[in-house]
Amino acid sequence: MNHIQFITDEHGVKQAAVIPMELFERLMLQADLDELYEDITVTPGKHDDAQIPNEVVEIMLSKDVTIQAAWRIYRGLTQKDVAEKLGIKQAAVSQFEKSENPRKDNIERLAQLYQCKVEQLTMD
Repeated sequence: MNHIQFITDEHGVKQAAVIPMELFERLMLQADLDELYEDITVTPGKHDDAQIPNEVVEIMLSKDVTIQAAWRIYRGLTQKDVAEKLGIKQAAVSQFEKSENPRKDNIERLAQLYQCKVEQLTMD
């Protein structure tokens, strides 16, 4: 037997129903929900196909760092490691990790070091 529970407002007027998942799934299969969707215009971006690994995104969010720093951490490198590999000072690595508009040549060098695409190191 299917039990349906109702959620009411303070006046006892039914506002919603709680139904068993099996019934919900059957109803969803039969439903024509096109009226719930709205067409929106989307302008394709040049990097729409660039994907960022979930682990990199998690690092960005959990450590509150830029995408460049997240990739560095994801690859298990310190700023000092990156500086040594690129032949620059650690302070320079820190600077371009904090930059909102990092120079293209720095991003290209990082992409090569982190084994990713340039598009994966920018958020535009």
